[in-house]
Amino acid sequence: MNMPLFFRKTELKTAILIAVVIGFAGNAISAQNQPANNTRRLSVFLDVEKSIDADFIRQEIPVVDYVRDKELADVHIIISRHRVGATGATYSISFIGYGRFKDRNYELNCWAPASNTSDMTRREYTEMIKMGLAPYLAESNAARRTRIIYDAVLIDPAAEEDSPKDPWNAWVFEIYGGGNFSREETRNSLHIRYGLFADRITRESRTRLRPYGNYNERNYLTDDGTITSTTVRGGFDSYHIISLSDHWAAGVFGDIFISTFDNMNFSAVLSPALEYSLFPYDQATRRSITLAWRIGAGYYDYVEETIFDKTREVLFGQALVASAAFRQPWGDIRAALVGFHHFHDIRSNRTELSANLNLRIVAGL
Repeated sequence: MNMPLFFRKTELKTAILIAVVIGFAGNAISAQNQPANNTRRLSVFLDVEKSIDADFIRQEIPVVDYVRDKELADVHIIISRHRVGATGATYSISFIGYGRFKDRNYELNCWAPASNTSDMTRREYTEMIKMGLAPYLAESNAARRTRIIYDAVLIDPAAEEDSPKDPWNAWVFEIYGGGNFSREETRNSLHIRYGLFADRITRESRTRLRPYGNYNERNYLTDDGTITSTTVRGGFDSYHIISLSDHWAAGVFGDIFISTFDNMNFSAVLSPALEYSLFPYDQATRRSITLAWRIGAGYYDYVEETIFDKTREVLFGQALVASAAFRQPWGDIRAALVGFHHFHDIRSNRTELSANLNLRIVAGL
């Protein structure tokens, strides 16, 4: 049974806050006063990202038993966090039933604005978890000790219209940098890296601008003097992708690349792209299989003449990218297969495969 529910405060004229308040009255009610299938506590397996405060959830919802293996659970809870530009984040909470609750699955979404403190956010998604557990608790020995409090608060439409706007227009900026230096009697080295991420993610489009750079220097002291090796690597990655439907998206990618190690004095590539998603994009939190096609042209200026007697050239090519990502009760998997070739010579091609698998085998492993 699928029961999707979306929690969006800004779309409601009346905000409804439902909190499931669970109290304790001492020891569990005896099995003689409960139906046969209500005589034990609900067992829950929490499957959360690092940014989720699992300890706080366990502390605030002590009425269930938390187990280390999903196979021992009545309910498997998967929580994913998805940032939406600078406006905030959506927490997708999936409830998957096992055993007596088999096929009783549904999902809740909790919106946390960027103005929230971390404590406010964790309390909001914890309250949403309480709400999601209510149907399962109703068939456990905690049913008679569970209360639901309903509070409807009227919001002034004028006040809603005057709510503060995002001054950054959904843009998020991240600056990073780092380096290290080492020195010995006969050698020393210096490594520096730096860059900027500028992202804008909305329901209609995704945009990224990313300049970056790396500088590496190594010095070796020999009997004939000092030998210095210097490499410089940097560039600019960018893309703009728009959503065409639940399954289709189109965009354009632009890349600039400089690397003395790769014999690249300067290169610039522009590639339009089209992507198809086997599953609707709103299911990307749990499962995703996409196929993307990119075609474009690139200008290449080399530091030294290549084995093809070229110092600069313009090349046209295309790429096919297949990717998959699943986050399921049995574990996580991410994989991508990229195939690329130049039009002028089909033998000028490359294939790349990457994959990561996290599989739950038994409890604790």
